[in-house]
Amino acid sequence: MSKRKRQEAILSIIAKHPVSTQEELVERLQRAGIATTQATVSRDIAELGLVRVAGADSHYIKPDEGMGAASPAGREDRLRRLLRDLPMTVRRGQGLAVLSTTPGSANPLASAIDGAGWPEVLGTVAGDDTIFVALAVQPRAYSGLAQRLARLGAYVQPED
Repeated sequence: MSKRKRQEAILSIIAKHPVSTQEELVERLQRAGIATTQATVSRDIAELGLVRVAGADSHYIKPDEGMGAASPAGREDRLRRLLRDLPMTVRRGQGLAVLSTTPGSANPLASAIDGAGWPEVLGTVAGDDTIFVALAVQPRAYSGLAQRLARLGAYVQPED
């Protein structure tokens, strides 16, 4: 079985079933007639950019689906879907916003924020669970960003 076919099968499986472990994904692939190992699945998960949503019902998701040349509303909807599964806290910094999320979730969220094309955002830098958002030099850049993220489901920490 080719790598491309195996990865297509992985995407199909996680789209249809909540898969919470690599071992479970290996089992589902084997049931579909695809013999593979946990190490290979681990590499596939990394290459596909899958993220494991933490919590009681943890499962893998493909965070960047539907990105393409989507409309601004479509790109914002992508961020809304991510925030439904990946909690985020927003805090104000000096000239930037500091966003905290679950481990492994910062990159897809930062990509979605960049993709939204909001005028308040100059760009993002993502670590594992933290995103720094460089804010445009405008009087209400932070409050505009915070309001947009809150509307999409993020928790905005009150300012002191």
